[in-house]
Amino acid sequence: MTRPRVAVVGLLVLLWFLVSAGCGELNNGDVTVPIIDEYYVAMFNRVDELLLGDLDDTISLKDLQGQYSGRDIVGLGTTLREHNGEILFMSGSCYWADPTKNGQVTKLGWSADELPFCAITRVDSEDCFVFAEVTGDIHQWIEAKAEELRIPLAAVKMEGRFSDVHLSIADRLPTNSSEKLESILITVNEEREWEFVGFYALGEENQKLLSVPGHPVHLHGKTLDNSYGGHLQKANSIASEVAICPISEYVLRNKVL
Repeated sequence: MTRPRVAVVGLLVLLWFLVSAGCGELNNGDVTVPIIDEYYVAMFNRVDELLLGDLDDTISLKDLQGQYSGRDIVGLGTTLREHNGEILFMSGSCYWADPTKNGQVTKLGWSADELPFCAITRVDSEDCFVFAEVTGDIHQWIEAKAEELRIPLAAVKMEGRFSDVHLSIADRLPTNSSEKLESILITVNEEREWEFVGFYALGEENQKLLSVPGHPVHLHGKTLDNSYGGHLQKANSIASEVAICPISEYVLRNKVL
């Protein structure tokens, strides 16, 4: 395990409690991401409101390009395409898992696609806890390790060999509270090389923003050859490297339903 600078991590955790989960809010009409020195999670819309049919609080990939293109980033989201699919941000680029092609992944670049939900952050490897040769149920492992480290909010990235990978891929988002999310489900049983990114959030209120209550870990990922990708439901790590990167705050732009 490589430990980050202790003083920096301690300051990040302290800041979380001092600012009541570090939340801030952008003006509803502001479509650009603020440029500040500290790393934070920029969120456009909330998962709980997205699942009730709120598709109005969008951000364009093009608007994100200036701050995130080519940098060490972690992020996830979905699109307003007819078949919505799953977005993942990693290694300075944006990728899309296509529900009409059994989860095949395409590199989008920083296009004009509008995202009705997006959470994205920059990370610094020097400020991450890195663990090698991780094995077992990856969601359970991340939850236990974040609790052990007493980290309330973190970006997560990992790569390695996984088996029994269960994915869901959004096909049609609800447009009102009476509709349900329509998804396709994919299982890749054989051992393959994967990479995943996403977030850990402690506490129900923060999980409503980034995931769903009771599920503190929200990950999207893909195979290295881009043949499969999507929202990770479950995976068994054969041998992977996991980086947990504490984040001090988030910035949210959305309307209140």
